[in-house]
Amino acid sequence: MRRDFRGRTEGNEAEIVEGDLADIDSCAVVLADFTVPDEGTAMEAWYAHAAGIPVVAYTGGAWAHPWTVYVSASVHPVIEDAVAAVAALPARPARE
Repeated sequence: MRRDFRGRTEGNEAEIVEGDLADIDSCAVVLADFTVPDEGTAMEAWYAHAAGIPVVAYTGGAWAHPWTVYVSASVHPVIEDAVAAVAALPARPARE
């Protein structure tokens, strides 16, 4: 993991968020883990969607919130299906 803030997020919020956004900007696609409610994952998925980066959601069988469905190119309860959906997306260069 390039940046590890586990147990020490307080006081590092800007560095965490700005680093996450830079990571997303460098992606051709985002595979988002929506197995449990998480505002960070939701914000990252929205950011990717708004930037035109496809989002594939993995739910682990959990109910998919309408916002998850809205921002995602596809939603999958099984991780292997989500990974296959990522692989099936048209090739596009990663953003810089």
